[in-house]
Formats: sequence, C-alpha cells, structure tokens
Amino acid sequence: MMDITRIQKDMPLLEHYIYLNTAAASAMPQPVVDVMTSYLQKQASIGPYLPSFRQETYEQVEHIREKSALFIGAKKEEIAFVPNGSMGINYIAGGFQWQQGDEVIVLDTEMLSNYVPWLALERQGVRLKVLPTDTEYMVDLQELEQLITPQTRLIAFAHMSNAAGALQPAQEICQLAQKHHVHTLINANQTVGLTPIDVRKLGCDFLVACGRKWLRGPEGSGILYVRQALLPTITPIMIGWGSTTWHYQQNDYSFSATAKRFEPGCPVIPSILGLGAAIDYANQIGIDHIYQRVQQLTKYLIKQLETIPGLVLYGPQNIANRLSITPFTIEGVSPEELTNYLAAHGVIIEAGTFMANTIMERNAIQQMARFSPHYFNTCEEIERAVSSIKKFIKGAR
Repeated sequence: MMDITRIQKDMPLLEHYIYLNTAAASAMPQPVVDVMTSYLQKQASIGPYLPSFRQETYEQVEHIREKSALFIGAKKEEIAFVPNGSMGINYIAGGFQWQQGDEVIVLDTEMLSNYVPWLALERQGVRLKVLPTDTEYMVDLQELEQLITPQTRLIAFAHMSNAAGALQPAQEICQLAQKHHVHTLINANQTVGLTPIDVRKLGCDFLVACGRKWLRGPEGSGILYVRQALLPTITPIMIGWGSTTWHYQQNDYSFSATAKRFEPGCPVIPSILGLGAAIDYANQIGIDHIYQRVQQLTKYLIKQLETIPGLVLYGPQNIANRLSITPFTIEGVSPEELTNYLAAHGVIIEAGTFMANTIMERNAIQQMARFSPHYFNTCEEIERAVSSIKKFIKGAR
C-alpha cells in the first residue's frame, strides 16, 4: 500500500499549497533535491575536476543511463540525456534523412512542441498531415490507416494530450505503422512516470520524455530513446565532445555508435543526478501503484467537478480513455481569474491554451483551466479545491 503520509512529508510545498498541476511541472520530492544539492555542495568544496570525483560522477551518469533504460524497457545504448522533451523531438526532426515529398502524420491534439518542428520541415519539401481525432479525442485507427501513403515516413504523436487528457492506444498505432513500414515517435512527456511504459512492447522507434513532470525530477532533465538499429540513420544536429570523435590526422570526425551521439558537450550533471533520484523514488513506490492511484483520483476528480454548475469538461467522456489531465471551463468565469483566486487560497492548478491551439479552436474557446493530480494528492485535497471553485463562482456572480 502507498504510504501517502510519508510521501507528503517529502514535499515541503504542501506546507503552503495543494498542488494539482503536475502536467505543467513536477513538485520534486525532497530526496531528489538532496541528491542534487549534495553534488553541488561537494563540487563547491573540492572543485569539479578532482580526478576521483569526476570519475565517480561520470560513473553515476552511466548508472543512471542504465536505470533510465530499464524504466522504459530499453537498452542503455539507446538512451540519451536531453534537457527537455522538445530537444529530443528536434533531434529526430532535424536528424532524419528526409526526401522531397516525404510525409509526417501528427494528431490534431498536439501542442506546439510536437507540431511546429514537423511544420518547419515543409520548407524542405516534407508534407505535414494532421489526423483529426474522434469526439473522444482518440485516434481512429481506420482513419489513420487511410491517411498513410507510400510517402509516409513517420507518425509522431503524444501518448497523452496535455490539453485533453486522452490516453492514446500507442501500441496499436505503432503496430499499424510497422505494417506499413512507417517509423513512430511517441511524445511521452505526459506519461513517463505516470503509466507503465515498455518501448519493446509498444514497438516505437523513438520516444521522448522530460523529467520535470510525472517523474517528479528537476527542470533540465529528460530522455531520448532511439531504437538501436536506427541510431546510425539519425544525424545529430549538434556536435561536441562526448558525442563525437575528432579524427584529427585525417581531418575528419565520427559520432558515437550509441545514443550518446545526441549529448554534445558537458552534461548537465545536477539534472541527470536528480533524474536518477526521481526514477529511484518512482521505483520505490511502483509504477503500477502510481498508475492505479491516479486512475482512482481521476475518477474522483471528475465526480466532484460535475457538481459545479455551468462547468464544461473537455477531453474523453469515457473515463477509460482519460488519465489525470482534466481541462474545463465554467460558464461566465475567466479561467485565468479562477486560477489566480485558487492560488491566493492555497490551491495550484493552471489556465491557458497550453500551446494546444487546435484544441482551443476545436472548442471555440480562448483558454481553459486544468487539473492534473498525481499520486501524492488526496481526495480531500480535490474536495477542498472544488469547494474553493464554488466559493469563487458564488462571489463572482
């Protein structure tokens, strides 16, 4: 059983706030902070380049690489550390060997980071095709198959939309892509650390995830998975030591044979150490337990939100297709004013477009508010948040 009391003791911010905004960024547990500050303090005390300390540090980095690989069912050679999910997507978009007339398919629920990099390729003669999702914001596999042509090279999709909370059938999408010899990239920024993920079972070619959301790691941390057989086919868009060998005598260079080819220059050591500590923390709790608890909290949240007059819920109406991310608007209420009111009363959610403009346009709205509870939240916190919303509405009307 999950020890919520112990988990909440690891969260200093809970002394001040109820935090229901993990889809934006994580609330780091204290052990993650301790690992990072311990490294920084040691570095400040003995310097970064004491040989034994540097060796120990880089051995830790490689251990975390292996740990990260195991967490998503990959090999350590297939894992690169990146500062965010956007960088991982750009490495694939910029490094793929595109041909004139190639096609990329994305979903109409994508946010900027998994839309614009592919849109930019149109200047190179690559066509971007957008697949409309159904009324539940879910992929219709038959419609996806109809969109695939012999020119389709890649399907890039968010495992879960940041502005709809729709959990896509990733394995089925990847299987369909394999049938047509099409590559797949999963944007797992909203699922790594929240749901069990095994890239081998999913069958994807590429996967990206930041550490600062559901993994509860630090900003500046993330992973890029590239299936080993495809590593030589992706040309890194940046070059530097650590990722590249300079063959000085031949006036030439070559990239690492592993995913380290996507890590030019000095690693962001504190963030990588924090990422490793965050994975340890998630493993101690158990990813299956995390997933099950968030499912329960999602059901409870929706039940509570449905008691608010004038509330419109966006995303899948079928609870089986939704996880945590719960966007909404309330008739006659500004999402931004509501969010500011809640923050002033100790509850943190978020309002905005979430850079998912197609979803705003689809629903003819300018903004939405969004809950995104994680396993450390409780039903009591959700009740208090909903109660505060009702007080705001009463005061506003």
